[in-house]
Amino acid sequence: MTTENNFTQIDVAVIGAGPAGTSAAVYTARADQETYVFDDGGGTTRDVGLMENVFGFPDGVTGPEIMELGREHAEKFGATFVNEEVVRIGRNDEESYEIETTTNTYIARGIIIATGAAYEPPAIKNVDEFEGKGVSYCVECDAYFYRDKPVGVIGAENYAAKEALMLLDYTDEVTLLTNGKELDADPELQDQLSAADISIRTDNLDELIGESTLEGVVTDDGETIEMDGLFVALGAAGGTDLAEMIGIATEGQYIKTDEDASTNVPRIYAAGDVTGGQQQINTSVGEGTRAGIGLLEELRGTSGYKDYKKLESSKQESTAPSQ
Repeated sequence: MTTENNFTQIDVAVIGAGPAGTSAAVYTARADQETYVFDDGGGTTRDVGLMENVFGFPDGVTGPEIMELGREHAEKFGATFVNEEVVRIGRNDEESYEIETTTNTYIARGIIIATGAAYEPPAIKNVDEFEGKGVSYCVECDAYFYRDKPVGVIGAENYAAKEALMLLDYTDEVTLLTNGKELDADPELQDQLSAADISIRTDNLDELIGESTLEGVVTDDGETIEMDGLFVALGAAGGTDLAEMIGIATEGQYIKTDEDASTNVPRIYAAGDVTGGQQQINTSVGEGTRAGIGLLEELRGTSGYKDYKKLESSKQESTAPSQ
């Protein structure tokens, strides 16, 4: 790290400390690029309970556990985690970018944006109390826990319709709750919902009930719709504000990237939920890896990733005197 004009100069700024950002940091830090990971304390992974589909954890792992392990891994190779919120990025010169946080300013040669997606909560007054206790934001992650149990999906557009249909692989008792809105899904999806006998309720929802876990949803009229699980499918808002500050192309609420995770701006890459896609921890780790490797290749002006640590180790072994 060097300091000039009160600005901290680094090689790589990773914005976001979730699975994608931390995975990218493992690669850039291990390649001896001074890497700062900016962690504002948010992120959906921190709120996730037991997950049984994360590679390498057959007994399951929680969101906080995977976050801590990832951080330890990146820090092992020299990555620095900074508990600051990035509020602006811009060009410093042709070879570097300026990253402004709420308290400091940094200059970096390259940037990886991995801010994740901020999920829109439903307008139900006590929904936060049941998050991880029946309320979920991911069918692919948690549907397994509700096999053959009554579940609901809250939302009124294509995303909600698709999630409701996906739940049929696990249970026949699926209710789509629009929370007072008219269903605005494509006609083909509405036909599929009808053919599958998925109940559609347009009631306004008041609150959730349950002892230790979710037991039902209460409408404004006082009716209780019994269910063990409620999946929120109101869409995800990607962190595109920073991208738009510097002219990075976006598509809806997501950052547009090429196959190597690069954006249309040199030496700026994006990975994880902020780019859309399947929004799974496994895929975020892979996308972070791709972004880290892509940025390394661009900074070095080379193509084809090489593990320089391994090459250096092999070189030292080959030059060591024989016994």
